[in-house]
Amino acid sequence: MDDVRRSVAVLAARVRDAHTARVWLPLGYGSWEAYCGAEFGISRSQAYRLLDVARALAAIHGAVAAGTETSRTRDGRG
Repeated sequence: MDDVRRSVAVLAARVRDAHTARVWLPLGYGSWEAYCGAEFGISRSQAYRLLDVARALAAIHGAVAAGTETSRTRDGRG
C-alpha cells in the first residue's frame, strides 16, 4: 500500500508541475484535457483530482513542518 501512496504522490506532483507550467501549450496540445489524455492517460477530471491531492499533500507537509518548528521552540530546544 505504501508503494501505491508514493506512486499517487509522484503522479500528483507531476500533474501539478505540468499544470503550473502550462506545458501543454509549448508542446502543441490544444488543451489541458488533450495533454492529460495523451501524456498521462487520464481524463481532465482525474487530473483535477490529482491537483487536489497535490495541494492537500503540500498543505499537510507544510503543517507538519510548521508544527515541528513550533514544538522545538516551545520546549526550548530550537
